[in-house]
Amino acid sequence: MAGAAVRRRPRHALKLWHRWFGLLAGLWLALLAATGIAVTFYDELDSALNADWRTVPAPARAAPVGDAVAAAGRALPGFAPDMIEIPGHEGDTLWMMGRAPVGGVPTRVQLFSDPRDGSVLGWRETGAIVFDRRHAMDIIYGLHIDLLAGPWMTWFFGLVSLLWVIDHAIAAALTFPKGMHWLRAFRIEGRRGSLKRLFDSHRAWGLWLLPVTLVLAVTGVTLSWPDDSREAVGFVSPVTGRLHESMADVPESAPAVDVDTAIARVVGEAGERVHSVRLFPDHGVYAVRTFDARDRDDQGRLWHYVAMDDGRVVGTRHDNGTTAGDEFFAWQYPLHSGKAFGLIGRLLVLLGGVVTLWLCLSGIKLWWRRRRQRI
Repeated sequence: MAGAAVRRRPRHALKLWHRWFGLLAGLWLALLAATGIAVTFYDELDSALNADWRTVPAPARAAPVGDAVAAAGRALPGFAPDMIEIPGHEGDTLWMMGRAPVGGVPTRVQLFSDPRDGSVLGWRETGAIVFDRRHAMDIIYGLHIDLLAGPWMTWFFGLVSLLWVIDHAIAAALTFPKGMHWLRAFRIEGRRGSLKRLFDSHRAWGLWLLPVTLVLAVTGVTLSWPDDSREAVGFVSPVTGRLHESMADVPESAPAVDVDTAIARVVGEAGERVHSVRLFPDHGVYAVRTFDARDRDDQGRLWHYVAMDDGRVVGTRHDNGTTAGDEFFAWQYPLHSGKAFGLIGRLLVLLGGVVTLWLCLSGIKLWWRRRRQRI
């Protein structure tokens, strides 16, 4: 009898972990799952809500990007872009992110321009808690990243994700009781509304989608804790990082080369379609990102660094990098968003969010019903 009790102790400890992790972290996981479901189709939903900002009649000929930057400065005095996303399809608008003095305070903003003439279609403050269609998707995205609470909440979400990774291993260990054929764990039995059916549903759906939710958990850690994750991976394989991360700072001044010249220099040399331009005035370079056969998702991952003073291409690097560590991190966002596998991948991530939400709710319901039975 004593030996049997000792053998049961590890399993009892795992049950306690799984139960209390679900109760304490369930709220946060449910929030991440619910917002992640919407974020999976962020562009499509934002375009549906704000078609007048996100879409235009297909242009016959696009105006220079510099015209849009100049028009943005006139419409929103003091606006300084740090990212310009080039329309990816006919009918898309130009999307700029940067800072502008709003009410005298430097504020992160997003601005949408008509690529045909550069005119401003509209703008919004990033992270503003305004409950209307203009800000709906931006609020949901902010809730998913950091609950609109700042870096400390991003760190906390990273901790929840790390514990979720551990819980995947524990849940898998608890799934197959001794003497039960493993296939039964994937089935849902029992009459409708019964405790057995609720338990079977909780277990089976968790098993069926475990590969997807485990990927979401692991990538949730690496995306929330990028620096710590790189240090950890660095023990196994070096992580070289993007070139601008190691560039020296230079005194900021008005660029002698404009953004259109930087784009033309890259397109002329590489002949690739441009995804976006990042501006790093503190390093004196434009980073022109182009699409490449090595891309893991639909965001151009080949970076070309063009000097702002003379237009030289001072370096190029694909996000895949040169090491196994670089390759690992190149997969993180494409896997987390599902874009690594196109529409099927995004649908799997959406389903993973739905199942995670169900696991949180059904787990709490299981605990409550069992608790009531014991009373």
